[in-house]
Amino acid sequence: MSFNLGNLLNQYLGGGAGANPAQAENDFDHVAQNSPFGALAQGVTQALRSNQTPPFGQMVGQMFSNGNPEQRAGMLNQLLSNINPGMLSSVAGGLFGNLPGGDQAKVSPEQAAQLSPQQVQELAEKAEQQNPGIVERMGDFYAQHPTLVKTIGGAALAVALGAMAQRMQGNAGASTPQPANNTQGGNNMGILGDIFHKIFPSRHPAVTQAGTQAPAGAAPAPAPAGQQNVPPVAPQPQVTPAATGPAAALNQQVDVEQILTNMQAQSGQQLNWRTSIVDLLKLLNLDSSLQARKELAAELHYTGDTNDSASMNIWLHKQVMTKLAQNGGKVPADLQD
Repeated sequence: MSFNLGNLLNQYLGGGAGANPAQAENDFDHVAQNSPFGALAQGVTQALRSNQTPPFGQMVGQMFSNGNPEQRAGMLNQLLSNINPGMLSSVAGGLFGNLPGGDQAKVSPEQAAQLSPQQVQELAEKAEQQNPGIVERMGDFYAQHPTLVKTIGGAALAVALGAMAQRMQGNAGASTPQPANNTQGGNNMGILGDIFHKIFPSRHPAVTQAGTQAPAGAAPAPAPAGQQNVPPVAPQPQVTPAATGPAAALNQQVDVEQILTNMQAQSGQQLNWRTSIVDLLKLLNLDSSLQARKELAAELHYTGDTNDSASMNIWLHKQVMTKLAQNGGKVPADLQD
């Protein structure tokens, strides 16, 4: 390798706010050719959901306009598999009304050519509303087509490179304080942040403020003996009566139960996410191993015996549902702590 990958990526720590967008395009080429696929996919995903980049649907529409016929069909197949079959007739002028739902929804390059970027943008917006996890799936898809990713522009590429730099730094065990207004989420919040990213829309406050630190002097509410709760990850934003449009929509409650139910239906797996933290993590395509659950327990300040996995699992599930409710999710009371 003719350059130091770590040194190159370190220039983009902090989301690439101070990076040169023009240079980012050239650097992205080098990084895409020399990075593990998982790291590249994570970087692209962060660019798709970051508050520093255009909305998810807009970027998908832009990449669609720059894709070749096969790439366009691939994008559509990813999006269509995450839209309820009953809604397929309401998008793209009803072109997909006769398609089956889920992974059986397949279109050809010829069919993809009939859509405009604006129609694909609408399709992406609906897919994200129904299943926020589509952002990760599209990130994985685009990581397989890095030349296509370059068409989203240098500023967005700088965000992707910054996310990859954070991941590399975390894997190396380094610890650099992050700015309070970090909007990339996930990395700073660990597993709980990953859960938020999978469930909430990309610009929901729980996601965009996932890296925000609690105010100085803030104290957690009293907890039962042997357990210690933590305050909500992000404060619930206030919505003024005059708030309208996309900003107001982000402050509306997200129906967590409905989103997870839709994911369950599309997964084709029998997963009891309502009571099992293991199944919940599996449904979200997150690491459900004992080690991962112990890490989640540490994030949530569990003080019980982590070797008693049964008790820990019950506590974790209740705590995760409570945190989702505290951060803008509509969660049935019986699932919360």
